[in-house]
Amino acid sequence: MEIEPSLSSGRFKLHDQLELLEFKDQYVIKSVESPDQGFSIDRRDGNIEPLNDEACSGSPSQTSTIYGVAGTIRLLAGKYVLVITSRKVAGTFLGFPVFRVMSMKFLHCNEALKFSNYQEKKDEVYFMNLLKVVEATPGLYYSYETDITLNLQRRCKLAEGWMSKPIWKQADPRFVWNRNLLEELIECKLDGFIIPLLQGSFGAVQLKLNDSPAVITLLSRRCNRRLGTRMWRRGANLEGDTANFIETEQLLETEGFKSSLLQVRGSIPLLWEQIVDLSYKPQLKIINHDQTPKVVERHFRVLLQRYGEIVAVDLTDKHGDEGQLSAAYAAEMQKLPNVRYVSFDFHHVCGTSNFDKLQVLYDQIQQEFDNQG
Repeated sequence: MEIEPSLSSGRFKLHDQLELLEFKDQYVIKSVESPDQGFSIDRRDGNIEPLNDEACSGSPSQTSTIYGVAGTIRLLAGKYVLVITSRKVAGTFLGFPVFRVMSMKFLHCNEALKFSNYQEKKDEVYFMNLLKVVEATPGLYYSYETDITLNLQRRCKLAEGWMSKPIWKQADPRFVWNRNLLEELIECKLDGFIIPLLQGSFGAVQLKLNDSPAVITLLSRRCNRRLGTRMWRRGANLEGDTANFIETEQLLETEGFKSSLLQVRGSIPLLWEQIVDLSYKPQLKIINHDQTPKVVERHFRVLLQRYGEIVAVDLTDKHGDEGQLSAAYAAEMQKLPNVRYVSFDFHHVCGTSNFDKLQVLYDQIQQEFDNQG
């Protein structure tokens, strides 16, 4: 049978509570609310099939509740299915409930491991240990009723009826943490079970604004391009994607009025690296490359297309290695006619605690704030 998408008054909604049935030769995952909606996974080879009458024949060895399927991954000896085993309400986004992933686990579909040689088994154990890092990934958020990867400003520009599409089709692929893990579920057309996960932070508070109830939401979205831990991943790639790029949205909702303020941050979009050693601030190296001007231009062209008018604020120190990086950045920014570049030596002006001196920076960019509303 074909899996029918879950629609509510023209809006797509994911199955929000699932039952996991474990049989000797397969796993069965189905919706608690709509038990005829689901799929089976062969425990020998990980093959996924839509639910049929034979799938649930016999008694399962174990039945448990799960809250979503985050995707699949194939290693040497078989496939692993990542499921959400616990969740917590984090708040609401534009009126829709948002959940934080509290725990996940991989279902093993690797019976072929029995027939592997010693080295293959050893390699598989190594990769399985890496999967534990995935299971413990912090700061993952999602919603069953709306896509939270799109900011309000982009949502307002989309054509009417876009919310009737499957949520994975609504999502901005840059901010879908499990994008690669979802490919097989997408191929199998399991739209009602495909949850795009956002990595970042989410917080919402209710307060009074001139005696009117209001909600302020602060949401940070981490980009999945050029990922890596701080120090180990710096600068941009040749396509202009920067390391650890994050979009932060501040939403204000009061009496039917909605306002969205966006700020993006990322590594300085030059080609540079930092060689990690035992020092507190490892030495950085700027890579001289004839593509550098194009890298900077590509980076800001995409930002202008996505966000409109841009002010680039450089917060680096103006001495030592950072000073060299800042000078190289400033030199490239002089070549861009449509982006204002502001250099602000944060540590020199503010020190470790004088944050009131940020007014110096605010004064410099006040005109842009006024122009952008």
